[in-house]
Amino acid sequence: MHAERIELTVAERDHLTEAAVMMVLLSDEHSPWSRAELEREVAGVSGNPLDVTDAINRLYAAKLVNLSGELVTPTRAARRMDELTGGAI
Repeated sequence: MHAERIELTVAERDHLTEAAVMMVLLSDEHSPWSRAELEREVAGVSGNPLDVTDAINRLYAAKLVNLSGELVTPTRAARRMDELTGGAI
């Protein structure tokens, strides 16, 4: 049996990168995260630090993360949703 490469659409890749950023931010292992730290942590999944930067910007526009200079934290609403879903986000 051989592994097949699955091609993702741009929207699917963006969604997965945003989900990975939120998983890291909501992990409570380390807070706040800098943009550079998130890029290093998540770029291993997405393969491109610019994808992570774009994901952070989209999450900020959706009011799911707070930005303070280079620091990124999840909003209270994002934390509460994570609690309600049992950390499934």
